[in-house]
Amino acid sequence: MADYLTFLPEKTPPRNLLVQIIFEILYAIRYFLLYIPGLFIRPGDITEGEKRPVVLVSGFFGSPLTWLKCRAALATQGHPVYVVRLGFQFGNLRKYSEKLQLFLEENGISDCYLVCHSMGGLVAAHMGYRGRDRTRKIFTLGTPFRGHPLTFLFPFTFASLQMNPLSPFMRETKDKYRTLSSVQAIFARFDEVLFLDYLNIPGRFDDVKLAQIGHCNLFMGPAGIECITDLIEAEEAKDPRRIIRKEDKPTAASPAAKAKAAKNAPARAKNAAKPKAHPAAKKKKRR
Repeated sequence: MADYLTFLPEKTPPRNLLVQIIFEILYAIRYFLLYIPGLFIRPGDITEGEKRPVVLVSGFFGSPLTWLKCRAALATQGHPVYVVRLGFQFGNLRKYSEKLQLFLEENGISDCYLVCHSMGGLVAAHMGYRGRDRTRKIFTLGTPFRGHPLTFLFPFTFASLQMNPLSPFMRETKDKYRTLSSVQAIFARFDEVLFLDYLNIPGRFDDVKLAQIGHCNLFMGPAGIECITDLIEAEEAKDPRRIIRKEDKPTAASPAAKAKAAKNAPARAKNAAKPKAHPAAKKKKRR
């Protein structure tokens, strides 16, 4: 019996294996082409919405521009959506964790969902307590929880050294994910980047396998986007956030009303200071 769930898209038209491969190649080309523009352009944050905010975290060589379709789908559901820009993503992953935490604090984001692609899941795992306290749940998409063996062949960046399966960083990552209960891993039926299943499956009962292939399809393809939105919608249904309607909001007084109140304040204070006569004393005076 499989120790994970399988997600079968219902709204997305089915694709045979050949079509999935072709689209994954197109997604991968788009993924790398958008890297350089993404260093200078970040889609604006969608701050309006009655549901909990969602923060999107890119992976290695990821660009904020690759999240456009996923961002639009989440905004349609009523979520405020933010996209974090991590820069070149070659450096220390711990620094990116601090950057993510600072992003949440500076934007006043709390009780949010983090949707993290690939290396972005490692970045989210190493946030400090201030960042974790602002996070309701972390959804990881194709995250190498046990590192990646190709880092033995290409140890060219600080980030690749940290993603080495034997590195202290990865040992610490495994320990962190054992203590973090609010994490749900999503992985593809076959992932050309994480080609070994054990690399990206933490082994929890609520992990989700997308019944399609592709590392980029997990967040750029319609099936992956449907999986993300459905899981977040299911999480929201457990504890819906109270919607503050217009009639419930306290109405601010107009400037004219404030001026009138300030003008009448001395008179009200003077009347309040006068001693009130007792009814019996008034009757005695009339006699």
